[in-house]
Amino acid sequence: LQSKKTKQNKIKTLLSTAPYQSNILAIMSSTINSTTCAYCYIDIDINNHRSNLALSAAFVDATDSRYGFSSKDLRKLGGSEVSRIDDLISMDHVWSSKIQSFSNQKGIVTKLPSQGSRIIFRLLWDIAPLACENFATLCTNGGNSLDSNCSGSKKNIPAPVGESGKELTYRNSSIHRVVPKFIVQGGDFVFGNGSGGESIYNGKKFKDERAGLGMKHDKAGVLSMGNSGKNSNTSQFFITLDKAPQCDGKHVVFGEVISGIEVVRAIESFGTSSGEPTVPILITDCGAYTPLMTPSAGSWYDRPDSDSYTGITPEFMVRPRAAIIAPTKTVTEKFRSALGDHATTFLISVDEVGDENLNRVVMEMLQKFALDVVLAAPACAKLFSTMDIPQSWKDASKSCPPKEDVFLVSKPVDALSTLIKNSWLCKQSGWILSGSFE
Repeated sequence: LQSKKTKQNKIKTLLSTAPYQSNILAIMSSTINSTTCAYCYIDIDINNHRSNLALSAAFVDATDSRYGFSSKDLRKLGGSEVSRIDDLISMDHVWSSKIQSFSNQKGIVTKLPSQGSRIIFRLLWDIAPLACENFATLCTNGGNSLDSNCSGSKKNIPAPVGESGKELTYRNSSIHRVVPKFIVQGGDFVFGNGSGGESIYNGKKFKDERAGLGMKHDKAGVLSMGNSGKNSNTSQFFITLDKAPQCDGKHVVFGEVISGIEVVRAIESFGTSSGEPTVPILITDCGAYTPLMTPSAGSWYDRPDSDSYTGITPEFMVRPRAAIIAPTKTVTEKFRSALGDHATTFLISVDEVGDENLNRVVMEMLQKFALDVVLAAPACAKLFSTMDIPQSWKDASKSCPPKEDVFLVSKPVDALSTLIKNSWLCKQSGWILSGSFE
């Protein structure tokens, strides 16, 4: 068996020669399978949010002495300092022109997107293996991004170039169609408007898989192949926003959203009846999601770095996904308020759900990797006695976190501190939690 390093060296050699496409994909095919790519993710940037935030970060880094900021790092500034940035930039001739030329939104961006940016899919390899292999390969940029990478400091090996002359990857491609209450569609990295697309199978369209055609578009979050007719699958895909029975039997279902539906809903808010989004929506990153090893939710922050060739070092700000258990809905809302945009919360009040259903709901979400932690009010701590680390977690990693790092007890006022200091997420090497700069 070839080591990963040997394969990567061989890939680099092939990338420097032409033609290389069929050879390089043959090498990578052994790494793209239902084990290494059971799950994949895409990171979404809506209305240039990421690049506009990077400009604000660069402004603070470059002008901290001039304007008296307490830190060169935007994330470390206090609320009053952050509130000044908009006015300071508008009065600065150089920086105001940079912001205006780059953005079509009002004001500047000083915070990470409130909903995060990552969407995670579970792929149905047993239902539609061709569609899954195609999608997973394009997500992992030709198989080059199988390592979990949180810092963004590792340089990606270029994806192979397809028959269209475009790299075979979803990275930097657009979401070109958004129809509210229907679908979000992307994957056309050839033309970016829905008229193109290319599969990994020598660029050819591939057949519909019978089992996938038999699956129903019966809920929001279904992942399905876009096509132009029978047996015309390429790289385009769509995510349902509601039940879409009109797609049944016509499009191959090959996955589902298990995390990040709030990001999908954010995309939906910029949709139109014609399908053309009202703002640019891009896939800025993508890859294989390895449970407990790859961050499940969050957003990229491009930290100014004068030592970097590009001038920045991308850092993924991890956003914990927490189930909040409290006696009443009012108390769960206090937890949500305390956590703010630093966590994705799923509120569960005992008086509405009941003890038995509560246990089932929480364990199902943990089992399918839709949660990172469970946070309970002190009055509900006894409920943890009937919960434990699910088997799927134990199967996914030899270093599965202990129960006490997953099931946490806290008062609402201490919720953020508890997540940052006591959860298993804060103990992952290289991970930076959103809220850790508060």
